[in-house]
Amino acid sequence: MNTSTLLLIASLGAISVLLMLYIYIFMFDHRHFLGLWFFGWITIAVNYSLDAFFPALLRQNHLVLLLSLSSYFYANLLIFWGTLIFLRLKKGIPLLISAGIVWFFPFIIFVNQNCTDLQLIKYTSLSVFALSFCVGWVMIRLEKKFGKLALFIGLLNIVWVGNAIIFSYILEMPRMAPYIVSQIILLFNAIGLIQLFLKEQKKEIEQGMARISYLTFHDELTGLYNKNYFDEKIQELGNNIDCLPVSLIVGDMNGLKFVNDVFGHQEGDNWLKAVAHIIQQACRQNDIIARWGGDEYAIILPNTDKETASRIGNEINEACKSSQETDMMLSISLGVSTKIDIETDITSVLKEAEDIMYGTKLVEGKKARGAIVETLDSLLQKKNYESKEHLERMETMAKELARILNFHKENLTYLVQAIHLHDIGKIGIPESIILKKTQLDESEWHIVKKHVEIGYRIARASGEFAHLGDIILYHQEWWNGQGYPQGLEEEEIPLNSRIISILDAFDVMTHNQPYKPAVSINEAMDELYRKAGVQFDPDIVPLFIKMLTDKNL
Repeated sequence: MNTSTLLLIASLGAISVLLMLYIYIFMFDHRHFLGLWFFGWITIAVNYSLDAFFPALLRQNHLVLLLSLSSYFYANLLIFWGTLIFLRLKKGIPLLISAGIVWFFPFIIFVNQNCTDLQLIKYTSLSVFALSFCVGWVMIRLEKKFGKLALFIGLLNIVWVGNAIIFSYILEMPRMAPYIVSQIILLFNAIGLIQLFLKEQKKEIEQGMARISYLTFHDELTGLYNKNYFDEKIQELGNNIDCLPVSLIVGDMNGLKFVNDVFGHQEGDNWLKAVAHIIQQACRQNDIIARWGGDEYAIILPNTDKETASRIGNEINEACKSSQETDMMLSISLGVSTKIDIETDITSVLKEAEDIMYGTKLVEGKKARGAIVETLDSLLQKKNYESKEHLERMETMAKELARILNFHKENLTYLVQAIHLHDIGKIGIPESIILKKTQLDESEWHIVKKHVEIGYRIARASGEFAHLGDIILYHQEWWNGQGYPQGLEEEEIPLNSRIISILDAFDVMTHNQPYKPAVSINEAMDELYRKAGVQFDPDIVPLFIKMLTDKNL
């Protein structure tokens, strides 16, 4: 057996150990790049086996040689791809396919031009060198992220390419020494990648343990301390005479259920984080702030008298009021209590703060929900989703029509309230759709239709305007049942919803819209007549048009 065969067998032995190591690691950690490295190296092992044990097959069968060269290149390409995945470089399958195609077409051309086997081998080897050089260069560039080991592996790749090109292609030395060096470098490179993986895995485990340790005493959403930490700390500080007086602030966020029901829990989480930030801004460095429950917060203020604690509570409330200038209408009910002597049980002080907070919430909770609705209505106008003038014109026409229909005072009140809130659900629709100046496409129109359901949820969640829910929900229904959201028809549609439908359509037609210019009053009345019995109540439309005519509008 000649020397080159012995070297190939030795390389196969080293690769076999490497593959067993890959299998062992893969059993515990199913990573894509481990699989790619494994299949790449096993293909290389097959090629080495052919060269060591069946050299005549490669030299005498041209098709087997071509398949061997192709599999050798693509095996290295798999290893290259796996390395990119490990390094978290977002290149992926497109890069893999591109590199494979770039290599494949020249290879086919060389085969068709009857290039010699040696030329095909050199072309394939140079292509593999290019892949290895790229990996080396990337590794060197990522030294800061992955450490000195990445630099070492990168340099190994570059040295391997340099060794092969200098001794095999430039100096053309047909000796074993360069080959041995090349194989040793190649195996060190593979082992280095495994070491780098194990190092990163250890780092991930340490980060995971640190995360678990953090979450033991912290709230994941807000970053504040959690109830476990608060309960532990309150006993510790409450029994420490050096911390007296100790003040406690307990707060319950107003309207969180409203926000969750109307806008979803993701938006509710945003409001929780915003309140947490406000509390952190108002408190001092030594104060202990905890998210005590779903929408509850608690603060321990060591060496703080009740007056100072109350001032901090006022700052929190003022900051929440300031938030109403934005899209968030934050509100929190607070209770403050202070322990001034060591004999007083800290638990009773906490209970007192809770009782004060709940008493405050009875007054502020309902008020806060109503304030949120009113603020949303103002925000609707501020964003130009609905103009104040449009609502005033609808209200004026509604009062006159209600007089003709002999409405009771209470029913008229409901109608006017519903007019001002009928499109409040648009606050949950993206501005790019509401204010779009061209015709809406089917998907955009589907989103717009949701505004009646959002408006319904806002009204129902507010408590104060719950009685308007059905009027808001059904004001886009058609008399013939072709409207939305439920396809109600005729008398099934609430009377106030039918009235709002007519008033809204008339005012929109007679005033410029982002997507359509205004038409004349006569044209609008003609359109109402055409749609009577189809979209609009056929009994109310004539009364409404007569009202307009009598008023000379």
